[in-house]
Amino acid sequence: MLEELLKIADNQGLTGHESFRKRKVHWFIDLDVDGNYLSFSPTTAGGKNKDERGKQYKTPVNLYCQAEKGEIKSVCTNQSNWLPDFLTYPANELFSGGVYGEKDDKKIKKLNQSRAVIFEAAEALPQNRLLSAIKLYLQKDPDFPVNDLSSSDDKEKETLLKRFNEDKERISFRVNGKIVFLDEEIQKWWISRNEKVRNEVLELLPDGKDFILPDIGKLTEFFPIVFNNIPFASFDKEPFISYGLGKQTTPLRVETSEKSAAALNWMLADENYNITMGDITAVFWAKNKDSVNSTGFVSLISKNDTLEVKDFFNNIWGRMQPSIEKSNFYAVLIAPKRGRFSIYSWHTETLKEAEEKIKSYFQIIVVPLKGEDTTFSVSELAGVTVRKPKKGQPAKPLPNTYISLFETALFGFPVTYKLFKSVLIRQGVEMAKGAEEKDFEKRLAARTAVIKLFFKIMKGGDTMEQKRHDIENNPGYLCGRLLAILDKIHQEAHRESGGTNNSPANRVYAIASKTPALIFPRLCNLTRHHLNKIGGGWANCLEYGIPKEERGDGVEEDFEGLAKVCSRLKETIGKEFPRILSLEDQGRFAIGFYYERERSRRLKTNKKDTGQNIQTNNQIEEEQK
Repeated sequence: MLEELLKIADNQGLTGHESFRKRKVHWFIDLDVDGNYLSFSPTTAGGKNKDERGKQYKTPVNLYCQAEKGEIKSVCTNQSNWLPDFLTYPANELFSGGVYGEKDDKKIKKLNQSRAVIFEAAEALPQNRLLSAIKLYLQKDPDFPVNDLSSSDDKEKETLLKRFNEDKERISFRVNGKIVFLDEEIQKWWISRNEKVRNEVLELLPDGKDFILPDIGKLTEFFPIVFNNIPFASFDKEPFISYGLGKQTTPLRVETSEKSAAALNWMLADENYNITMGDITAVFWAKNKDSVNSTGFVSLISKNDTLEVKDFFNNIWGRMQPSIEKSNFYAVLIAPKRGRFSIYSWHTETLKEAEEKIKSYFQIIVVPLKGEDTTFSVSELAGVTVRKPKKGQPAKPLPNTYISLFETALFGFPVTYKLFKSVLIRQGVEMAKGAEEKDFEKRLAARTAVIKLFFKIMKGGDTMEQKRHDIENNPGYLCGRLLAILDKIHQEAHRESGGTNNSPANRVYAIASKTPALIFPRLCNLTRHHLNKIGGGWANCLEYGIPKEERGDGVEEDFEGLAKVCSRLKETIGKEFPRILSLEDQGRFAIGFYYERERSRRLKTNKKDTGQNIQTNNQIEEEQK
């Protein structure tokens, strides 16, 4: 993995000790050349949400470590080793009274350090009128320009002030309309300053070799930051202590650590190279010879946009098609945690193989929902394996759930039995809560998609597609179909009385999917009463089916009805229902139930006279025997 990260760094021209990095600037203080305040303006239009606010610029940044009193220390990882930025600041590091005009000793200390760097630059570049203007402005000890905030109402203004006070809005300067940190002379000074700091660090480091680069070089003791505040490596920290070696427990050259971290940060900053799934971050890229490219199709698994998926099938690669055969595909699954990150898995294969796997994945997880083909993001699929979160809170599936789904989508790895079982357990629990729950239908569809994934990958191509619905003869599958039909009949019987939340599917799904023999005989007896209550031709349609040419709901397939499904069961298993269903048959039960439930959702007939050929109770009871 490190070798590939180094190649990315070389390809992108990254050294890992750059003096500038892309960051958002939200506001500019406009000054004239004499340091007089002119205005305070946002870099983006008003009304933007917090994620859309701000404009990306390459702004000055500090080196990740520095030498002090003959020792090397890391910087900017926590409050104890904080260093001020240069020319981009939160409000509390610019204005002594902060946002609300209240002075704070801790904030004043940071403010003085921030101003000291500006004054240092102004002294080093005495002819630079931009720095001179900022220095003159700050020497006046200005107040935060609260009256110049561009906001539509008091509520928006209050929200903005809170963001300023929490250091979430960054401020920079323009002098006579020129952005100060883009000035060439100032940039050269900052680069020179950082080079001096780095050379002081290198002088204190020992020489040595690592397992990546061939030559002797300086071995690092501190590492650049990834995921905002996590060192790229932490070999000098517990539990990696190796007694007698001090800080060199795992030798790594400075160039290796700097370039590797820079490459990872570069991909983490571009949504085309990573997706976040709960606590897991997946980073991926394609490489053809020395060219590093994003893989647009991978990000589709983090979305729930069915139209985008269809576009993917219709024009997968377009002009990129010739190179896909020769390109390699890489993916790494990372879990950032407090103080360090863990690598869960590392994958490499050809881009063509990855494209074929993800195409197959989407073909499997597409399921009908309210008459429309629907697909799901990885987060949605993972979310249905655990309890639905409370309003405003995120779902918290296990990290291994995300990993399993990602590896299934991209590399064809099997869905684990543990994941499969967790979906079946949630199915029984949520069915018992009833269809009145918000997102009930979508969560039911998503669980069906996960179950289909299990059968496709684990059972050697058993796709359990809806087009095979009427020819599936597995006892579990047929029992699932039967429960959906009994549920439909129950609903129709209670329609005129206002409906009921206590349907067979809600009451007995869990037991019916595990031990059909315990519950289905009783349900079938109750269904006779429900059919009698419905009466007429509609009861006949529910029992004996509706040919597709007589359906009035636009569905171009036969509705087989209760009698036909009972007949199929009898042919398959004899006179008695299965006593117990295996875990896999419980999955087939779930798919049969879902497809039957979905196909009869808007069931109706276009036949005007439906009162023909209604069998008597005795005839029906005889057939069931």
